Amino acid sequence: MNRSKQIYLASGLVAMLASGALALTSLASAADTKAPNDKMSGDMQMSGDVKMPQSAADFTAAAAKYDQEAAQLDSVSKRHAEMAALYRSRAIPGSKQQIAYSTLANHCENLAESYRKAAAEARMTAQSHREMAKTGV
Repeated sequence: MNRSKQIYLASGLVAMLASGALALTSLASAADTKAPNDKMSGDMQMSGDVKMPQSAADFTAAAAKYDQEAAQLDSVSKRHAEMAALYRSRAIPGSKQQIAYSTLANHCENLAESYRKAAAEARMTAQSHREMAKTGV
């Protein structure tokens, strides 16, 4: 592959990663914006599909969902850590692709860490729901 084609492909990859990051940021900020119909009532019920657990069984079910979410997040984190290791192994010092592979490895490592933190938070939330189920709130 000639040098100009490599630069073109690397530029495309960087542009794709940047646009993906922008899209994720836009989605996150859009999710934070509440629509006028998303007001909470006095008993902490939200309109739509979101409901507060009311019984021990509800809290136990919610804990199970958060445990499942944590397992999925751990899996995604592991996948990104593996991709980071693969990219890092290809970032041979002095090679033409070293910067691109290092950049991709850093990106995957950052994602893996974010997913690990999210999984830990999901496990803590599951534990809180289990404690609420025990107290019979």
